[in-house]
Amino acid sequence: MEIKAKENRGGKRNGAGPPFKYGEKTINITFRIPASHKEAIKVILKDYLDKVSNEYKSIKSSKSEHYGC
Repeated sequence: MEIKAKENRGGKRNGAGPPFKYGEKTINITFRIPASHKEAIKVILKDYLDKVSNEYKSIKSSKSEHYGC
Protein backbone atom coordinates (compact mmCIF):
# COMPACT_ATOMS: atom_id res chain seq x y z
CA MET A 1 0.00 0.00 0.00
CA GLU A 2 1.36 3.36 -1.05
CA ILE A 3 1.08 6.33 1.34
CA LYS A 4 0.80 9.75 -0.30
CA ALA A 5 2.72 12.58 1.30
CA LYS A 6 0.66 15.54 2.46
CA GLU A 7 1.14 18.65 0.34
CA ASN A 8 2.50 21.62 2.30
CA ARG A 9 1.29 24.32 -0.04
CA GLY A 10 -1.82 26.40 0.30
CA GLY A 11 -5.09 25.72 -1.42
CA LYS A 12 -6.50 27.37 -4.52
CA ARG A 13 -9.63 29.44 -4.01
CA ASN A 14 -11.84 31.14 -6.58
CA GLY A 15 -11.29 34.88 -6.48
CA ALA A 16 -8.03 34.63 -4.53
CA GLY A 17 -5.14 36.85 -5.53
CA PRO A 18 -4.94 40.36 -6.92
CA PRO A 19 -7.55 41.58 -9.42
CA PHE A 20 -6.69 41.56 -13.11
CA LYS A 21 -4.98 44.81 -14.11
CA TYR A 22 -6.12 44.60 -17.74
CA GLY A 23 -9.39 42.71 -17.26
CA GLU A 24 -7.97 39.34 -18.31
CA LYS A 25 -5.10 36.96 -17.61
CA THR A 26 -1.61 38.07 -18.61
CA ILE A 27 1.36 36.20 -20.09
CA ASN A 28 5.08 36.82 -20.45
CA ILE A 29 6.53 37.38 -23.92
CA THR A 30 10.20 37.15 -24.77
CA PHE A 31 11.62 38.31 -28.08
CA ARG A 32 14.83 39.80 -29.38
CA ILE A 33 15.15 43.48 -30.25
CA PRO A 34 18.11 45.68 -31.15
CA ALA A 35 19.92 46.81 -28.01
CA SER A 36 19.93 50.41 -29.22
CA HIS A 37 16.09 50.45 -29.31
CA LYS A 38 15.47 48.87 -25.89
CA GLU A 39 14.47 52.05 -24.02
CA ALA A 40 12.27 53.38 -26.83
CA ILE A 41 10.38 50.07 -27.08
CA LYS A 42 9.93 49.92 -23.29
CA VAL A 43 8.39 53.42 -23.34
CA ILE A 44 6.06 52.52 -26.24
CA LEU A 45 4.88 49.31 -24.52
CA LYS A 46 4.42 51.00 -21.14
CA ASP A 47 2.33 53.79 -22.71
CA TYR A 48 0.18 51.26 -24.56
CA LEU A 49 -0.38 49.09 -21.45
CA ASP A 50 -1.24 52.17 -19.37
CA LYS A 51 -3.85 53.08 -22.00
CA VAL A 52 -5.32 49.55 -21.89
CA SER A 53 -5.36 49.57 -18.09
CA ASN A 54 -7.07 52.98 -17.95
CA GLU A 55 -9.72 51.87 -20.46
CA TYR A 56 -10.43 48.78 -18.34
CA LYS A 57 -10.67 50.83 -15.15
CA SER A 58 -13.11 53.27 -16.78
CA ILE A 59 -15.54 50.52 -17.84
CA LYS A 60 -15.23 48.50 -14.63
CA SER A 61 -17.67 49.53 -11.95
CA SER A 62 -15.87 50.49 -8.76
CA LYS A 63 -18.67 49.39 -6.39
CA SER A 64 -21.93 47.63 -6.93
CA GLU A 65 -25.13 49.28 -5.75
CA HIS A 66 -25.41 46.65 -3.00
CA TYR A 67 -21.89 47.17 -1.68
CA GLY A 68 -21.72 46.68 2.09
CA CYS A 69 -25.30 45.49 2.50
